[in-house]
Amino acid sequence: MDTNKLPFLETIYHLRTIEQVILYNKMSTISKEEEEEVILFLETEYENEILDYPWKAPEFNREAAGWGAKTVYLAAQLILYREHKISELDLFLPKYKGVLSASALLSADLCLRFLPQLIMEMKRIDADDLAIPILEQLLVDFHYSAIGFDVDYETINLDIVFSDDSLKQLYLNRVVERKAQKTAVIKEINQELMAGFGAHKQVFWKEL
Repeated sequence: MDTNKLPFLETIYHLRTIEQVILYNKMSTISKEEEEEVILFLETEYENEILDYPWKAPEFNREAAGWGAKTVYLAAQLILYREHKISELDLFLPKYKGVLSASALLSADLCLRFLPQLIMEMKRIDADDLAIPILEQLLVDFHYSAIGFDVDYETINLDIVFSDDSLKQLYLNRVVERKAQKTAVIKEINQELMAGFGAHKQVFWKEL
C-alpha cells in the first residue's frame, strides 16, 4: 500500500501491520480522501479478522472505525505535540457521536485496542497530562478495547456485549487471555466465565 505523504493512513497502516505508531512533529489536517482511504483499509482488516470470529460477525461500522482510527492517531501525535489547551483537547478528541452497538465496538477496536498503551506512555511522560482523563473516558464507552486496562468498571454498560453472541465470546476470551481480574469479577462476566470453564477452571484460570 502506498502511504507516502499520507500521515494518517501511514500511521494506521503501521499500527495494524507492525503494531507501531509514527510520530510527527506537527499536526496535519486529515483530508476527506485520506480518511476514506483509512476506512477502506480498516474494512479489509475487519473482513480478515471476522474469519476467526466464533459466531456471525456484525456488519463493519464505517463511522466507528473511522472515529477510533482518528482518536488513536491524534492521541499518538499528542505525545510529541503539546500546544493544546484543555478546551481545545475536548474538541480535538471528541466522543463518538454514533450509536453504540456491537458493530461499533468491534469496528472501533481495530485501532482502539492500541489506545491503552498510548495512555500508559503519556502517563510515563507526564501523569498530569490533560489528555489522559479525556482518553480514559472514551474507553469507558468502548470498554472492549480497554480490557486489562484500568478504567471505571462500575460505569461500563454490558448490555451491548451481551446483545451479540460474537462480541460476548470475544469479550470473554480477551478477559481470560489478559487475565483481566477487575473485569472478571464483575458479576455478569464472572457467571459467564464460570459457565464456560465448567469443570476445567483450574486449567483456564486457577487464581480466579
